[in-house]
Order: sequence, then C-alpha cells, then structure tokens
Amino acid sequence: MLGATNLLPSIYWARILNVIMQNYLLTTTTCIIWPESNDLSSVWENIHLSAGAVINIHQRDLEASFLNDVADFEAKRKELSKDFIIMNALVAKLTLSIEKSHCESFLAFQTDIPFFIESIINASRYSIWRSLHNKFVFAYNKDELNEDYFQHTFFEVQSNILLIESSNSKPEVFDLKTNKFVGPHSDNPKQLYILDRFNASSNTFLHGNNLFPDKFADLQGREVIMAAFDYKPDIILKYYPGAPSRDRAFAPDDVDGDVEIDGTEARILQTFCELHNCSVCIDTSDADDWGVAFRNMTGDAALGMIATGKAEVGMSAMYTWYIDYVSLDMSMYMGRSGITCVVPAPKRLASWLLPIEPFQPVLWAFVIACLCLKILALTFLDHYNPIVLPFSTKLHKNIGKSWWGNFEYAFSTTLQLFVSQSNKGIMMSCIPLRIMLFACFLNDIVITSIYAGGLSSILTVPSFGPAADSVERLYAFQLKWAGDSEAWVSSIHYDESEIIQGLLRNYKIYSTEELAELAKTTEMGFTIERLPFGQFAVQEHLNSRVLDKMKIMIEDIYFQYTVAYTSRNWPLLERFNIMVSMWHSSGLDKFWEWRIVADNLDGNVQKKLKSSQHEKFEDSGPVKLGISNFVGMLLLLALGLICAMLVFLAELLLDYMKRNNVKNVYKNA
Repeated sequence: MLGATNLLPSIYWARILNVIMQNYLLTTTTCIIWPESNDLSSVWENIHLSAGAVINIHQRDLEASFLNDVADFEAKRKELSKDFIIMNALVAKLTLSIEKSHCESFLAFQTDIPFFIESIINASRYSIWRSLHNKFVFAYNKDELNEDYFQHTFFEVQSNILLIESSNSKPEVFDLKTNKFVGPHSDNPKQLYILDRFNASSNTFLHGNNLFPDKFADLQGREVIMAAFDYKPDIILKYYPGAPSRDRAFAPDDVDGDVEIDGTEARILQTFCELHNCSVCIDTSDADDWGVAFRNMTGDAALGMIATGKAEVGMSAMYTWYIDYVSLDMSMYMGRSGITCVVPAPKRLASWLLPIEPFQPVLWAFVIACLCLKILALTFLDHYNPIVLPFSTKLHKNIGKSWWGNFEYAFSTTLQLFVSQSNKGIMMSCIPLRIMLFACFLNDIVITSIYAGGLSSILTVPSFGPAADSVERLYAFQLKWAGDSEAWVSSIHYDESEIIQGLLRNYKIYSTEELAELAKTTEMGFTIERLPFGQFAVQEHLNSRVLDKMKIMIEDIYFQYTVAYTSRNWPLLERFNIMVSMWHSSGLDKFWEWRIVADNLDGNVQKKLKSSQHEKFEDSGPVKLGISNFVGMLLLLALGLICAMLVFLAELLLDYMKRNNVKNVYKNA
C-alpha cells in the first residue's frame, strides 16, 4: 500500500500534499478518498490548510458513515431507484459530496484509483449539481502499481489530472505528471508526461511549472465528436467525395462518408475549433432523431450517443429538456426557437352567406333596430291622426281603426320603403306623418346604397373564413397536427392547461414518408420551427406546392431555447460557453441565420410562410362572376317564395273554414 511504513515516510507525503492543496485546491471543496489501511492517518495529521473545505471519505467504515452525515441520502437514493439505479457505497458518498458539498477537486491513492475513476464517472452523472472546474489528483507508488491503471478512457477525456508518483528507491522525490489530453486520438492523448519534480527534503520544485497547465489554448488537432443529423439550417450535411470532413458512421475507406458540415450551430463548434486548434468530427451512426439520455448511461438516437460516450457534443436544435439535463450537461443558450404549425388555409366563405356578408353583425342589429323604431313611430302617428287633424274629412276613415290595423300599415310601409317600393293609393294629409315617411325614405336610401356597395365588392373579391392560426383556434377547430418525433411536444407534456392537453391529444407522429403523403392529401397541421430572427426551419415535406394551400400560425404554440448537450464533466464546456457568448455579442447569430437560410433553403418557401403569417390568405384579386355568386340570392328568393306559398295556402284554408262555419250556421238556423 501507499502508506506502508517501510516504503514511504508519511512526512514526505504530507509535504507534497500540503504544497499542492495550498497552491491549487484552496478555492474549491476537495474530496479525499482515504484507503481502508490506517497507514495514511499520519499524513492527514501533518496537512495544514488555512482555508478551503475538505471532505474526508474513509473507505474502511464507508457504510456506517452515512448515519453520521448531516445530509440525508435516502431521498436521493429513492429518486435514483426510480431509474433502476443501484450504486455502491463509494458512488453514493461521492454523489452526496458533489451535490451537497460541491466537491470539485478529488484526491485518491494507489490501488483505489481505478475504483475511484469508475465511481466518479457515475457520481457525476447522478448528482444534479455539476462543476466546470474539476481537478483530479492521484497519488501512488510506481513500484506497487500496474501501469494499466492509467489506460482508462478517463485519462483521455479529462484535462485537469495530476499524478503524484513516488518510488521506493527515492521516497523524498516525487515526479508530478499529467495526461497529454491534446492531439488526435491516434496520438494517444491519454499518455502521461512529467510536468515537474518535487524534492520533499528541501521543499523545492525542479522547474516550478504550473501543475494544472492550460491545455485548451492549443488542442493540437484534437477531435471533438459531434452527434447530429441533417436539420436545416442548424446542421447541414452535404455528402460528396473529397468533402473536408468525415462521418464516423462510415468505414474509413468509404468515400460516401466524406461530408461537408455547415449550419448555424455547426459553425459555432467549427469556429470554436478554429480558436482552439481542434477539429470537428460528426457521427450520425445512431443520430436519426433527437432521442433521449438516461442516468444509467444509456439512451437512444443523438442524445443516447452522448450518454454512452460515443460522442461528446450533441446538436441539431436541441431544447432544454429536463429529462436529458439531469443526465448530461448543456451549454448556454444558442437561440430562441418557437414551435408553431402550418395549418390549412382559410376556406372561401359559402355563397349562401353572401346576402348577409356586406354588414357585420353589429350593423345588422342596428338596421333591425332602426326598422323596429320606424314601425313603432308610424304605428303611433297613424293611430293618432284623427287627433292631429280632427276636422279633415279624409281622416274620418281612420276613426275607429284598431291598433293592429295601425301596425299592419306601419309594418308594410316600412318594408316597402326599405326595399325602395312606393306606397300607392294612400294619401297622407298629416304633415308629421309625411315628415316621418320622408326621413325613413332618406335613411333607407343611405342603408341600401351602402349595402349595394359592400355586396358589389364581395361579389368580385373573394372573402375567407377563419383559420386555425392561433393556439385557441387550433384547439377550438380540433385540428389534427403532426410531426416526425416526440421531441416536438416533449417540452409541454407537463403543462396541465386544458388547451395544451387538448392539443397533445390531437398530435400524431408519422415517418418522413408518411408526412410527405399526408401533406399532399390530408388537411391537417404540420410542425415547423420559427428561428430567432424571423426565418423558418422547413422540413422537406412542406414544399412550395403544399404551402400554396397552407398558412403559418400567427403565434407559437410554445418556445424553447436551443443548447448543445455535452457529456458530464466535458472539460471544454466553459470555453465553449465563452465562445457562444462572444458569438451573440458580435451579432453573428443574426447574420449566420440569414446567410445560411438564403444559401441552403428555398427562398420561395420562406416568402410564402412570411406572407401567410400576416394575412388570412393571399387574395387572387377580382374574379368573373358565376352562378355560385348568386346562390345566396336564389336561396333567399326560394325562401320568400316558399313562405308566400305557405301563407297563401293558410289563407285558403282559413277562408274554407270560414265558409264551412257560415254554412253550418245557416243550416242550424
């Protein structure tokens, strides 16, 4: 063991650990994993920290130590058990330390190093808290340790690793090593090299180098593996022989794997690699969809590739999905993405509605109110004519006339004036009645002129009904809408509002081929993404011909922020976030979106979507009148004829009944 008395004097180890912790680990919480042997107890007694926090994890009594912890791990254990995760004591202790004490630096000894590496990989995934500044210190005696311990992929993917190496021959001399990390994978970035040498007897370094050097300034061509799929304009993949990049899904000698990578998100990663001298490699082997990542390091599609370690970064308009966030890391936001739909264009109004279409319902109510007021006024004026002109010989005809008779006169006169018909055979000797009729006539001329003008415009310029172009109308119309993945609606699954739940019930998932067929034959909505600066990410089934009969919704169903997902503890994440922040600040986000859309998407499709957003439907202009334009008038005429016929038959029936009653009276007499 590391702390065997006859091998390594504890005072030497205390000195080197003191120096490292005082100079490099004081700004973070450090977790020290002590081995089961008690030989290292004297080392800790000789370590003096003026600041900083240390979490001591003693493996000899690890299970019993949970009872003495201030934080209760049972709630976390139950949470993880729902994902069918069973962990050993060290993983549980590290998870608790990371989540509650925010451990960012870790120190492990000798043969515990492989066990710790496997445990920290799991613990960093299970803890909801995560760090961008992890440091790992491994202390060991090279005479007692197998070199295979340092062949783990952990030494290839992590940058801040420090190894303290001692030997039996010179226990006071420590070689301080780190992993290469930089360079292509073919150059073995996990190999170790010496940073410096420390002499514990004199407390001096040979070179005085930084023990945690910046390896990100020049990554020397290190590959950054991206899991993505073709999703314009975020990720654009163009395959042709001689393309500048390679798709790792193809065999190394397969020219079909040569690919050119472009897109707004791809350019961010490419620019990042230009700054840090790395190269972007794409892997589409399993990335046929966004997919999902689980805490047990499994998953499917693009996000599953990150969870299983097959890729480091995932892009293609990925949203801030919580279920994936708990398993992976995510970058700062790269853009606002609105999820909306293209829906069937509004229908042309039915012809039988044309007679009532020139006026709005409020105006029709006003016209009816005016007619009722005219009828009421004429009824009273006609009834009180004898009082106004008592000495007129012609007015004696109205004496004794009933209210019903006055109403019949007022009703028929009002309707005749309204349809511009004269009232022949009636002499008006009453001046107030004449003035009233003249005013009614002028009012009716104005109303009928306005109606005629409105009807003329409607007959020549088509009008359209409402479309399901808002969230409320999409729900009210109960319109079916579709996409090619569950990811389109995964962000709103937990919204309990009635409208959103109703929309989810109408959402269907189809394959790309099925969507292309449905877009041609079926009236339904299709998902589409509204980009941050007004452009649209349009899928192939929504071509120009399909969009001729569609329109885009005027609002988003919901919106989310797009991010890049990365593996937990990805060391380049902090630098990548800085790059994204610079990208936003420079205004390149807007310029790239417009430029890439113009170069790679159909400009006519973009124009049609934008124009349909602000209008119900693009009018076709004046059209020739046909029989369909007069269906409403003919229906109104037919209704009038039917009513007149029914009234006529009713009058005949009443006359027949009166005649029979008279005959019966004479017979009985």
